[in-house]
Amino acid sequence: MDDLEVITPPARHVAFRGTQVTVMPLRLEQIGPFIAASRTIIARVAMVAGVVEDAGPVEVGALLLDLLEQDGPEVAKALAVAIGRDAEWVAGGTLDEVADLLEAVVGLNRDFFARRLLRLVQAARSAGANPAAATSTGWPTSSST
Repeated sequence: MDDLEVITPPARHVAFRGTQVTVMPLRLEQIGPFIAASRTIIARVAMVAGVVEDAGPVEVGALLLDLLEQDGPEVAKALAVAIGRDAEWVAGGTLDEVADLLEAVVGLNRDFFARRLLRLVQAARSAGANPAAATSTGWPTSSST
């Protein structure tokens, strides 16, 4: 991340349902609702974010269609949190619009999904295998990682 991005976070503009939607990196206040909305799909979103750079268009398309088919309502809820709209409005978008919006949200938050979230999940799993390294909540402390 360059110094200018720290001052002015990157943004993407996506045409969605006849309007321009500005997508920004997720903020702290959005993380809880975003994770709650996407709890059942977060691992798959993280996996997609980690493999999309190296995948060809056919593989990316197959992953995206699978995600939308099996988890459409959860995708709509998570995207709604990310852009500050309601899930019903997002669900009314075309497949192309939803794919573009999903790409923008995941792209702007790729580091979180593909790297940091993965490290947190791995730390939680290793803490489960080593209870002495975990706090009473089951999450590792900064001194145990």
